[in-house]
Amino acid sequence: MEKRKIPVTILCGFLGSGKTTLLNHILEYHHNRKIAVIVNEFGEVNVDSRLVKHTTEEMIELSNGCICCTLRGDLIEGVYDLLQNHDLDHIVIESTGIGEPIPIAQAFYVQPELLALEPGIPNIQHRVFVDAIITMIDSAQFLDMYQRNSTVPGDQFGRGYGQLLAEQVEGANILILNKKDAATAEQLTTLRELFMTMNPHAKIIVAEFGKVDPYEIIDVGIFDIETAEQSSLWVAELEKELSSESDEYGIETFVYSTKARFNEQRLIDRLNGGLADNILRSKGLIAIEGSDAAFLWSQAGKFLQFQQIGRFADPANAHTEIVFIGQNLNREEIKELLTSAEESYVPSG
Repeated sequence: MEKRKIPVTILCGFLGSGKTTLLNHILEYHHNRKIAVIVNEFGEVNVDSRLVKHTTEEMIELSNGCICCTLRGDLIEGVYDLLQNHDLDHIVIESTGIGEPIPIAQAFYVQPELLALEPGIPNIQHRVFVDAIITMIDSAQFLDMYQRNSTVPGDQFGRGYGQLLAEQVEGANILILNKKDAATAEQLTTLRELFMTMNPHAKIIVAEFGKVDPYEIIDVGIFDIETAEQSSLWVAELEKELSSESDEYGIETFVYSTKARFNEQRLIDRLNGGLADNILRSKGLIAIEGSDAAFLWSQAGKFLQFQQIGRFADPANAHTEIVFIGQNLNREEIKELLTSAEESYVPSG
């Protein structure tokens, strides 16, 4: 008889967001599920010594059926070892503070042809599935961190704070706005509006001290790999009308679309001074003169980057389409800045 697939929850969040508190809460109120929590370090997870049944350097086994273990080596191999040696109902994986969730999820959906090239990697696709990706948010400090004009210490990719936090928000199925006791009503409303625009499909939960009803986050079955793989470009969202209207805090969107190509140097010159502070996020595809390549425009907070992601299928129909998210956007200012960088632009006078 084939064993049932075990659901996996991926938990992300920047330092201080409350991930560890949530993990402790899950272990304490597991509702009779046998849960394995894979963490980076034991020290952050405060396990009640009265519950400890057996402990080693890499694993703590609890009398309530739960397991807490450190991540050593390859994630897939670690999960495989858990599945081979323990009867589990659920697995929770804690990402590092600077980790983004989608690559972790993709580890559980490796194509068979790639597995065939690496026979040493265990095939666990028939044993597990991703149940949900959860990102914890420090409600009181998120916007300040998001708009820092510096890179994240220790990040091998050299990402800015805005880039990293945007990846964690956009990759989530559930966003937990933690520390509501330390945030103002205005901060919570602004975050709700911003996240509903950045990730309209995510479920938003407001919490204090990482305390969330496990039934809201465990065994919810809301992760979809096909949607996750396409979400990073926002392609499906660019031309959609927003169903909600911005309220007094002014979160809104603006889509800049043109069939004209940009002059690369002129565009760089226009952007040297940065975008307006009230533009919180922008993302889309752009076309450059003299090239059939499609470039991804991605800005979060103070950071803006371009990356070649492929080629336009029909160069004659190459176009630019960028969605801007911000507070009280000046549409005319954005249009003027970008139009003046187009190859056909002729200054007046």
